[in-house]
Amino acid sequence: MENSVIMEIPVVTSSNGRESIHFDDIVVKSDLQNFITPLSEDSKEQLEENIKLNGCLDPLTLWEQENGDLVLIDGHNRYDICQRNDIPFKVRILQFNNVDEAKDWMINHQLGRRNLNPDQLSYFRGLKYERMKKKRGGYDKVLSSGQSGDKTSEILAREFNVSDRTILRDAEFAKGIEIIAKSNPQLKNDILLGRVKVKKSDVQLLAQVKNTRQIGKIKNEADLYNKAQAIRKSKETDKRTQSSLYEEERIQQATDELKLKEPIFTTKEDRIQRIKGNIISAINKGIQKQDKKALKNAKNYLKKLEDELFGKVKLTS
Repeated sequence: MENSVIMEIPVVTSSNGRESIHFDDIVVKSDLQNFITPLSEDSKEQLEENIKLNGCLDPLTLWEQENGDLVLIDGHNRYDICQRNDIPFKVRILQFNNVDEAKDWMINHQLGRRNLNPDQLSYFRGLKYERMKKKRGGYDKVLSSGQSGDKTSEILAREFNVSDRTILRDAEFAKGIEIIAKSNPQLKNDILLGRVKVKKSDVQLLAQVKNTRQIGKIKNEADLYNKAQAIRKSKETDKRTQSSLYEEERIQQATDELKLKEPIFTTKEDRIQRIKGNIISAINKGIQKQDKKALKNAKNYLKKLEDELFGKVKLTS
């Protein structure tokens, strides 16, 4: 790059009044470059043709870190095109306290673009939701208990003119995409660019697995489909098991209640012995489990015992 026309880069915006930087000052970090979905090949070719014809009209954005590094956070494709074709460009320099603030800016900048496809829009809205919720800590959980205020999903729903349920589904989609990216970043990009077709619900299902290690590596879209089907079957089995346990508990409860009822045809002695046993059982349960309801039942059985022994008291006027 010794004879390059882009060795000195003009600065259009800078907090410290800097007018230019050297080309070699620009730092490209793969984690930030990969944080944003790349352009499709067709879009990148079109961008390159436009830049060759009209020049690089939009400045690249750099993050000036505390150590002085100027890290590229927007314009990676323009940077590559201008570098390869020796085309001049400009930069603006922004400052953030940490990488999280820089990523927040990157997400908001992407959401401000008009050429996002539906999956990309859903993904970035979901990312924004997760990052906002994390910053707010347990606030959303507090609100769900009935206290006043706006939940994160409601705030973003108003911002993007969608339902809060849509925002929650976006969050599941974003989490599912990130799970895919851990083992297959290329598949993540292919899904968001529309190069491969997958069911959005399959991606969202990944986010519903508590232990994501159980998912394992996702090799391709067919593997994603198979894993999603396995998760569905597991959830259906769990649902049937829960339903069966609930039904068994309901039947047992009804049986226990039936046992407590007095038989219609019994002797007085039998009824007294039965009530006596219920009183002892209720008192033991109340003491051992500190169960107020059991102690209340014991009082009711004592009243029944009194009625059996002395007869019901009739009030006379």
